[in-house]
Amino acid sequence: MPDLELRRLSLCGRAIRARVRVAVAVTDEAVDRIQQVAATCRALGFEHDSTLGGIGVLTGSAKFEDLSKLRAVPGVLAVETERSRPDYGPFRQRLGQSRARRR
Repeated sequence: MPDLELRRLSLCGRAIRARVRVAVAVTDEAVDRIQQVAATCRALGFEHDSTLGGIGVLTGSAKFEDLSKLRAVPGVLAVETERSRPDYGPFRQRLGQSRARRR
């Protein structure tokens, strides 16, 4: 999947819900209660991986359709999704070979 924000995949006519990697930024006012914010997010389907308390960020994954719920949690400043690097496949290999020839 080149785009992690792909909302739905189709497999034999069935919709599959895609999970995305996210970073949840917490407001300055809520940093001292970041564990409570994390608990609320987990109750909404957020799979919590780590807490960066010093900078007020939670990392983990969530279903794409749950992102709006996470953004509405009191104390959440922003919810950002991870972007994947494009996979150029054979083109990337050819590009590397042509650069090597120039040297």
